[in-house]
Amino acid sequence: MRRVVVRVSTVPSPDQASESVYVSVEEPTTVPGFGQLYPFVGDPALMHRFDEDPPSGENMRMVGQALLDELGRHEATKAALRYAIDHTPLDECCPVYLDLEGSETAAALPWEALFEPAAGFLALEDRWPIARRAASTAPERGVRTFTAPIRLMAVMSAIGVPAAREWAALRRAIRQSPTPAGLTLSLWVGEGTVAAQIEDDLRQDGLTGSVHYLTGANDLVRALKEFDPHLLHLFCHGQGGTSPLLRLATKREHEIGHGSSVVLEPLQLHSVGRSTWLISLNACEGASDSAGARSLAYLLTRAGCPAVVGMRDPVSSSLAAVFTYGFYSSLLSQLGDKLVPGEEVDLELAAALAAPRRDLRDTHQAADPRSSAAVHRDWTLPVLYVRRDPLVIEQLVADPSHDAQTQKDTTDYLDTLFRFRREHPAGTADDVLAMIDQEIERALQALRTPSG
Repeated sequence: MRRVVVRVSTVPSPDQASESVYVSVEEPTTVPGFGQLYPFVGDPALMHRFDEDPPSGENMRMVGQALLDELGRHEATKAALRYAIDHTPLDECCPVYLDLEGSETAAALPWEALFEPAAGFLALEDRWPIARRAASTAPERGVRTFTAPIRLMAVMSAIGVPAAREWAALRRAIRQSPTPAGLTLSLWVGEGTVAAQIEDDLRQDGLTGSVHYLTGANDLVRALKEFDPHLLHLFCHGQGGTSPLLRLATKREHEIGHGSSVVLEPLQLHSVGRSTWLISLNACEGASDSAGARSLAYLLTRAGCPAVVGMRDPVSSSLAAVFTYGFYSSLLSQLGDKLVPGEEVDLELAAALAAPRRDLRDTHQAADPRSSAAVHRDWTLPVLYVRRDPLVIEQLVADPSHDAQTQKDTTDYLDTLFRFRREHPAGTADDVLAMIDQEIERALQALRTPSG
């Protein structure tokens, strides 16, 4: 797969009082200067210009071009970016990844605003989506197998912010982007009116799903473990800083108008949902990288989730809904186009962000969308972190006579067998590996064969 990976790292000063930022190219490996470290000198005024509200001019263009110009000062990074911009066909995708491991200073920069005069803002184009990479503490599991339907869990409860608009956006994306694998939904809310609306909508749309009220963190974590979603969507209040967390409100708290007693920390989320491919944090500051601390999105990716998308700054509920519709429309369309039972699929989640970014840009209704993007920063706020290992999934063929729990249990068992087969200790006897292969084939055949 065509892509560009620029690693941004830091080297502390001898007295540990400061750090210097360096960049190097990981992919493509053919560029001159591949692997060599180059100094990156960011202008402190960039963040002031990025944060300026209201903007005094084409701030995003100036910030994005300054970042690209600094990367272009060195032969390797310049050649890698020219490779993407000049040699990616119109109907292909060459994601640009910033590997920000260990660089707090660089993580705060708005890389999503990268701008090249001829190409425009890279992240707004389908050819050059931008994402960030984080090293995980554990290796990726290889191919993640699953049986239909895809499980989507949405938790929508932010005190003082009605979730009706968020659900309407998610519902519209699901209705317009059917996937051959199908969907089953687990929906958690705190507002009675929203719960009733969702139940009516599920019946009207013929969707498979259930609606639940939030009662506490323990119940929610238990539900996450039991449902084990492939896609987890969270619409709530968030907090960055040194102790990042998510805050959700119970039904009782919505009734009295205050309180957010359901508090989730990154470690609580990463330890559940072993099947999860993606977590979407449509929350205030879900992806912000404050000085000296990583964002929730980064921490969840670091802990093992393949991909996490979040907002680097607080967003309004209207903008959150715009992003939700665009992102899930794009993501579910990609799944629908790529998934073929029995075949491995490399999911390029960065590609799902270009369309919702354009939707956010277009909320300003400027006559020239390019001018709107140059001035307003809303479209830069979604930040996607992915692991360095690719996300590869495979839909196993299962006879419909098997109930959902049987399919899930068998898939989990097969994942364990596949993992042992890939990572078996050196010197494992051939007859043991042959037994594992036979058991894999037996389990696959059992899944394909009608029950009873």
